[in-house]
Amino acid sequence: MQVRFLIERGNLCIAAHNYNDNRFFSKIHNLDIGDRISIYDENGNMLEYSVYNKYTIESTDSNCASQETNGTKEITLVTCNNITGFRFVVKAREISS
Repeated sequence: MQVRFLIERGNLCIAAHNYNDNRFFSKIHNLDIGDRISIYDENGNMLEYSVYNKYTIESTDSNCASQETNGTKEITLVTCNNITGFRFVVKAREISS
């Protein structure tokens, strides 16, 4: 399945379920700092991002969706952690071409 987004400056935050299997965001906890994430924009252009941070937050904390990115393009992937009740967050910045 391909999902296309219009990605401008700021933070695109994408949240999805974690079913502890291979669906949706069940594997984002395996991403490491420096790993690359590819996303396609509405014109079919691939944009690449590099993971720079990963952490857990309380389920009521929405600070990870902040648009304060100092003018860069960022993506934030968020999913639940079914064991601890926290949310797992992965942050990545656009790789300049």
